[in-house]
Amino acid sequence: MVPFPSSCPADICSQILEHIQLGIVVLDLQEKEVCFCNQSAMGIFKQIHQPIGYDALYPIIEKQLIAFLEIGSKEEIRSTHIHGDRFTEYTVNIIDPKGQFISIMVQDITDQKRLGSIAESAVNMNNVGTIFSGIRHEIGNPLNSIKMAITVLQKNINKYSPEEIEIYFKRIFEDIARIEQLLKSFKNFNMYEQPKTEVMDLSDFIMHNTQLITAYSSVKDKLIGISVDVDPDSEYVIADRRALQQVTMNILANAMDAMMDNKEARLLIAAKNKGSNTVLKIRDNGCGIPEETLYDVFKPFYTTKGKGTGLGLALSKKMLAQMNCAIDIESTLGKSTTVTITIPKARQYEIEAYKTQLAETK
Repeated sequence: MVPFPSSCPADICSQILEHIQLGIVVLDLQEKEVCFCNQSAMGIFKQIHQPIGYDALYPIIEKQLIAFLEIGSKEEIRSTHIHGDRFTEYTVNIIDPKGQFISIMVQDITDQKRLGSIAESAVNMNNVGTIFSGIRHEIGNPLNSIKMAITVLQKNINKYSPEEIEIYFKRIFEDIARIEQLLKSFKNFNMYEQPKTEVMDLSDFIMHNTQLITAYSSVKDKLIGISVDVDPDSEYVIADRRALQQVTMNILANAMDAMMDNKEARLLIAAKNKGSNTVLKIRDNGCGIPEETLYDVFKPFYTTKGKGTGLGLALSKKMLAQMNCAIDIESTLGKSTTVTITIPKARQYEIEAYKTQLAETK
């Protein structure tokens, strides 16, 4: 930021800050008082019925400030709060070396949120159309097969041998199992509408999943070389353990299928620190995904598996989004696929509270 020239009168600077459209508040942490609040901020606070006093404002930005001081970041930290039907964004900055004064930039972002919701609704409507089309196809096919098998049996029940009848019943039960699997996937689609995020030990989580993979590969008589690399600074994250478990097991199952024909199957699971996030990578050396279909993998009902429902990655993306996580896939056909999951890191005070609680339960 370019500083005001020393020749610039202080009252001019004050007038500029007073009349700009951005709401600005300055708190004195030592004296515990509001020492500046411009007209835009007053207007926003009046609209959302928010008191302007120090005791009312400080709790809103307290977590941001703690995070700011803990990580020693020079970057501004933002948070969004809901006040009735209004959305307000607060951006915190420390404005003096001693940390006595902090500035809070306040913006009413209700209109942006509403426009975003409209756009999201339009996307959801398209997704609903895709989902119903998929339901019609995925359930319709086995239902037609069941209907045909029953019709044939009804007309020939007295002619067929027990062995022939058994073949038709087997086909019917297979189609019923297919529908049950699809309905189970739909149930999972709504299982984690309210994820309960908390501090979790990612290193322990990965180790547990590695043991499951090893057991699975032994059952399948498939030897898989597994490498694990967890950065010590990335161990503790904020997530819903059950939801993350379901997501990672789905990804690992896909990796197993992709490496089915590879005699030297290798799986790499790595977690690295990246700013305020932990990046979890799962890389296999399987068959890969064609570039032209890579963008379709998160669409409901898209699958390259003969018995897949095509809901696994769509469900995973939804679960992760609800936990403020993200997922991305990179792949080279015939060589490898890397799935990257970005998870918020736990802050130091959250980690300490987690360790204390863990010690008390032992």
